[in-house]
Amino acid sequence: MSVRILSAMSVAAALALAAACSNDSPAPLTPSSAELGEADAAPDGSTLKVTAPSPMSPAAGAEIDDDPVFQVGNSRGRFAAVAGLEYRFEVQTEGGQFIVNSPKVAPGDGSTSWKITTFLDQGTFRYRARAERGATYGPWSDWVSFKITAPPSLLPPGPYPTNPQEIVRFVQRSYPDRGKARVTLAKRKADMAFLRDRIIEVGLCVGHVMGRNRKRGGPQHSFDFLAWKHSGKTWGVDIAGGYDATKKPLILSWRVHAPRAFFDPLPNPERCRN
Repeated sequence: MSVRILSAMSVAAALALAAACSNDSPAPLTPSSAELGEADAAPDGSTLKVTAPSPMSPAAGAEIDDDPVFQVGNSRGRFAAVAGLEYRFEVQTEGGQFIVNSPKVAPGDGSTSWKITTFLDQGTFRYRARAERGATYGPWSDWVSFKITAPPSLLPPGPYPTNPQEIVRFVQRSYPDRGKARVTLAKRKADMAFLRDRIIEVGLCVGHVMGRNRKRGGPQHSFDFLAWKHSGKTWGVDIAGGYDATKKPLILSWRVHAPRAFFDPLPNPERCRN
């Protein structure tokens, strides 16, 4: 066999060996962002490989009469556990008008909750949530619609009396538990504040101009005294003399004093039911 043939065979063998080594021993790879739970944007825009949160509360179609607490079941990694997740909630009107995005909310154990700090008036709203980690984020949950309804009225239904003396008696009869004896002073004060505001509200419903009295003109309101605008003057009215004698039942009254009250309108009075 000639030297030329041997040389050609040697070159071919070397090339074959190199190709075999190349197929059997790929170059080592560093961990990818995909393995860490991150990825280029998915069709839905998300950049984090996690499931969408599961809306829990308010439930779809729920009717609530207070500022809602939103709750979702936590997201899970699609292929592996993803640590460091936080959650963001978004609230809109039913028609899609933006209301608020929450700050990032730390996860709870299995679910995450957030109480809205923006007042929601009566109407229908919707919310959704997503998981976030740093600048990356998972898919939004489906929208869930709920309704804010008027809270139960604190006023009893009418018809309401128009005479102030009768208004006081009407309020006393409507809330018998608010006048019980042998209660703490704190409880009596809370009861008095409640009854005072109901007297003012009934008065407003029938055309009187009543309000809270700023005690000695300061920021505090009197528990047993209200302000009544009548005949061009602002009168002080004692509605429960000796109310702080808590061993006795509370008796409401209407005793008009000299026109030296400090009128303060009642904020957000109850809607009339007469």
